[in-house]
Amino acid sequence: MDRMTREAAQAVRRLMAVTRAALEDPARSEAALSAAAHEAHEAMRRAGLLHLSDGEVLALVAQLDD
Repeated sequence: MDRMTREAAQAVRRLMAVTRAALEDPARSEAALSAAAHEAHEAMRRAGLLHLSDGEVLALVAQLDD
């Protein structure tokens, strides 16, 4: 996995963690969720990965732990 793809996958993983936290406490998580979504989108755009399906993105995130 190249550096930009790794950075995008890491940003998506952070978004997933923030999303889980937002589900537990929605009132306190709006700004963090927005920032994490923006970060993930921009990282995916820079890496040229916006065309990937959800499953393909999740597969990239799973590769981070390999």
